[in-house]
Amino acid sequence: MRKELVVEGMKCEGCANTVQERFEAIEGVESVEINLESKKVSVESKIEIDKETFKSALSETKYSVVG
Repeated sequence: MRKELVVEGMKCEGCANTVQERFEAIEGVESVEINLESKKVSVESKIEIDKETFKSALSETKYSVVG
């Protein structure tokens, strides 16, 4: 399953790496691709994962899922 998200707050590769690590730690996630310019994150997973799970993964960071 593929999910497209928009994550605000990413400004550099370090930011993208943090988001990628947090998303990859979610059970069922197989791959994460990030486009810093558009702030879009594509997540490939084995199972359906709701947006709230991704929001929770970024809790206590300066990043937020907005779309």
